[in-house]
Amino acid sequence: MKRKLACFGLSFALAELFAAYVPPLVTVPAAALFALLLFLSWHRPAKYPLLGIVCGFAFFAFYWVLLVYPVISRAGQTVVCEVTVQTDAESSYQEGYLRGTLRVTECDGQAVNFLVTCNAFPASSSGERFSAEFSLEALEDTPYLLYYKSRGIYLQAEYLGNYTAQSESREAVFALFRFREKLVSLLRRWMPRDEGELEAAMLLGDKRGLSDSLQEIFRTAGVSHLLAVSGLHVTLLCGIFSFGYRRRFWRPLILFRAGIVLFYMVLTGLPISVLRAGLVFLLALLGDFFLQPADLLTSTGVAALLIGLQNGYAPCDVGFQLSFCAVLGVQLAGQLTHWEKDHLPVLGGHLGAYLYAFLLWLLESLQVSLFASLATLPVLLAHGLTTSGVSVLSNLLVVWMLQLALQLGMVVLLFAAIPILDPLAHMAGLLLSLWLHGMIYLVTFCAQLPLARVDLPVRYTILVWATLAVLALLFWRARKLHWYLPVAIGAAIFAVRIGIYAQRDVVRIALVGAANNPCAVCTQNGAAVVFFRGGQSNLQAVESYLSKHALPKVELVIDLRQNPSEMNFADVALWRMEQQENFQSQKVLDGLTLDLYHEGSGNLAVLGVGDRHIAIMAGNIHLSQPVAVDVFCAAGALSDSVQANTIVYCTSHPSWLEHIDNEELYYSSAEPVITVRPEHSMIFSEVDRVAVQ
Repeated sequence: MKRKLACFGLSFALAELFAAYVPPLVTVPAAALFALLLFLSWHRPAKYPLLGIVCGFAFFAFYWVLLVYPVISRAGQTVVCEVTVQTDAESSYQEGYLRGTLRVTECDGQAVNFLVTCNAFPASSSGERFSAEFSLEALEDTPYLLYYKSRGIYLQAEYLGNYTAQSESREAVFALFRFREKLVSLLRRWMPRDEGELEAAMLLGDKRGLSDSLQEIFRTAGVSHLLAVSGLHVTLLCGIFSFGYRRRFWRPLILFRAGIVLFYMVLTGLPISVLRAGLVFLLALLGDFFLQPADLLTSTGVAALLIGLQNGYAPCDVGFQLSFCAVLGVQLAGQLTHWEKDHLPVLGGHLGAYLYAFLLWLLESLQVSLFASLATLPVLLAHGLTTSGVSVLSNLLVVWMLQLALQLGMVVLLFAAIPILDPLAHMAGLLLSLWLHGMIYLVTFCAQLPLARVDLPVRYTILVWATLAVLALLFWRARKLHWYLPVAIGAAIFAVRIGIYAQRDVVRIALVGAANNPCAVCTQNGAAVVFFRGGQSNLQAVESYLSKHALPKVELVIDLRQNPSEMNFADVALWRMEQQENFQSQKVLDGLTLDLYHEGSGNLAVLGVGDRHIAIMAGNIHLSQPVAVDVFCAAGALSDSVQANTIVYCTSHPSWLEHIDNEELYYSSAEPVITVRPEHSMIFSEVDRVAVQ
């Protein structure tokens, strides 16, 4: 088997990912099964991926027992800790407080070393050290659980008081963080706001000042990877210091480039994508140092192994999965490009040679974008992230602009650091601003195309992707891989059209926001109606949900609050309940019926989808005649005025749970979704059925 190390490393990371997601009762027999397969296949090429899987399971078990369990065993303790504020700290909801990650270095006088997340603690900046009393608890079982574990965080802490300041940390990571802050401030000084924040995100990995609208435009166009420092950024920046191919194997230059890579990795905060790209680049430089050829897939496998050894939960990070899947897609595209160079007919003459080179470049760019998009699609779907139907086009139009943007950004920082060169810094900043303005214009253009916002069913899309993967395997086995690209494009376009058609008129109602008082977002055919229950966190949750699901157009907001305040929904029809005293049933979206009830201290909205009715209530309403509905999206209380067959709720222990009679109950701590096909089925997603004794 070729690339044995690549197979071993990628299989190792895949086993860790599997072990992190499934319970031990599944992991143990799975590990035993693969160990048996390894024993039976020891003299076959398949032993290398099987060995990687078995080693991945074994390492994850040792990692959990030796490093994770001693930390999580502290859950439920109230202790006095010495902590250091990490670089992800940001302003909390309480004035004078921060929230983020804390490194615990001492616990009740005992030296320790682990990370916790805390929503509010007294501090002003990263790198501060203090001692205080904390209550340690296990992480909540939310969609972000594995994200925290991938960062080495296994506990959450609550600040209880007894604050005592200590000397500031002198670790190099905080000095580099402050240095990055200065660089970001220089970019903000010499460039307009949006362009400066965009350059800070692309060059330095600082997205804190980037506006939500600009991030959404890049996400919709399918080029959000440009905003996160990744392998592309590392390759382009390090390529600046190549100084020509002839000096590739000059060892002092190799060591210099390795130093640049290490410095840039630490400067950007070592996100998983940068760590992966940096390790791959360093391995390539190591090959150059010892005059050995570099192999992208082997280097990727080694990088996966090293990252997996650093943290057994690292493969759970979305950036890790997207990064490695994209590399695999690029590798497949590279193999196809090599075949095309060997088999495509060469055009004669000077003009023909230039045309041939241009066509090869265009074809290679299309294939890289297409295969990278296809390879990362299952990850995006699995994590509920937005997909874009124009990502190939937008990458082709925009990615080539990144290199010059990074180079000009470095020039601006260089000139801005020397006071006497302020005029040159101003000129470079102007050129960079114009260049980034053009990039934003192209991205905005792609984001406004009809297929930019594609919201297909997750299971259907995964089925399509799996079908394309099987087709790729069949074409490869038949040695006709050159026919795969047009077949795959045609099949993908047909599948998207069928998926869009199948989603026509389907209604989704999602409960988002606070667990005891969630809002309801109803979407149909790319439009949305929002049933708002109040709170700034609820407003942010609604906006986040709309953004994550391809930005449906909000046609109507129904404010169910008793004492409504101003909201930030712009250019949207707003109905307040106190203004709807004599409300008559009306049509919303594409044929749905809406009934509103306002009585006493409560408000009730009933949405009719075909022959089914879904109720959303705020407060406690008292009606002379009860309203019968199929589903009641419960808040903190029930009402005798609403008779429901099914209740969906988000809080773990509602006060009304003991008074339930014959209703079916569905509970979710995440975002429960009710999917209704008019006159057909009704499906409850992201929920657990609850049995009441």
